[in-house]
Amino acid sequence: MKVLAFGSEAVIYEKEGIIIKRRIKKGYRIKEIDERLRKTRSKAEFNVMRFLYENSLNVPKPLKYIEDKKEIWMEKIDGKRLAESFSLEDAKEVGIMAAEMHNLGVIHGDLTTANMIKAGKRIYLIDFGLSYHSSKDEDIAIDIFLFKNALKSKHNDVYKEAYSAFLGAYKSKIRKEFKGIDTHLKDIEERRRYNESY
Repeated sequence: MKVLAFGSEAVIYEKEGIIIKRRIKKGYRIKEIDERLRKTRSKAEFNVMRFLYENSLNVPKPLKYIEDKKEIWMEKIDGKRLAESFSLEDAKEVGIMAAEMHNLGVIHGDLTTANMIKAGKRIYLIDFGLSYHSSKDEDIAIDIFLFKNALKSKHNDVYKEAYSAFLGAYKSKIRKEFKGIDTHLKDIEERRRYNESY
């Protein structure tokens, strides 16, 4: 197997056109706790991916979960990380996709262009290691805030236009009233400004 990436939580391999994500052991944790955490988190991630895939969201097709190895097998998406080739049109597409994901009651947890792959004209969401099920306005707002921050730090040259395009597309597809989400979004931003001032 070819190693594609080595992160703090998992190693990503490629094997015969299949991507394998294996959660690695943490030596600082008690063995039984580490085993349980890796098992529950891997299985939860696989289940979220399968749920989104079955509901027609653009995610890699999850193929299988191997419990004893804490491995998720999924199809390989041939494309580039969106962080490498981001445009205003992409921002609109991400806005639509994020709204559809939130409509399904899923929070990504790390919504950045680094966790998206563009293949042709389609954008795919990847890395659901921090994802969970929720329809709370505050949780949704956190996802949006993370994406806004990613735009500001990685795509600052188009940040304002891109966020505006993202938000416009998002509002056109989200089935909830945006007012509640926006209230939490402003609160999160205010708390951040307050913390940064100290």
